[in-house]
Amino acid sequence: MFEWYLIRTTGIIAYVLLYLSVMIGLYTQVQKKRKQKIAVPLIWHESLSNWAFILTLGHVVITLIDQYMSFQWFEVLIPFQTDYQPIPMALGILALYFLILTIVTSKVRKAIGYQAFRKVHALNPILYIFTTMHGLMMGSDFQGIIVAAVNLLPFMFLGILLLKGKKELDASHL
Repeated sequence: MFEWYLIRTTGIIAYVLLYLSVMIGLYTQVQKKRKQKIAVPLIWHESLSNWAFILTLGHVVITLIDQYMSFQWFEVLIPFQTDYQPIPMALGILALYFLILTIVTSKVRKAIGYQAFRKVHALNPILYIFTTMHGLMMGSDFQGIIVAAVNLLPFMFLGILLLKGKKELDASHL
């Protein structure tokens, strides 16, 4: 039973860290368009992403050692290889691979070039959607309305900031 709590806790905390990383990443894009400094928020963005990744790995490892469900390695690493909630499990596995791709390309962005890094980073909405769906479909900790509100309100706020910044930039060019 202890493993079950650890699985839930690591998954929830990893999701919260990913959420914060996404919000800060979007905020830096708004600030970048407004010609503001973004060095400190980018450090936070990367650090939160790294911790989300570490906790996600913990989430997977603890799932493997849980005696109650007793998953095999291929069930938690290969999509659709489990009989237990195959679609939510597959979404979680695919989200893990998107997260690995994001972290690795972030670490080697100088070697692969900024354009390639940006193209891979543009896939992150898929990572976030898969992660959110995995949590909603597998877990019962948060109801859909709470997750929707927590996700929609900041995106609306950032959209308003972006529009305000665009109007200020357009006015300064006149």
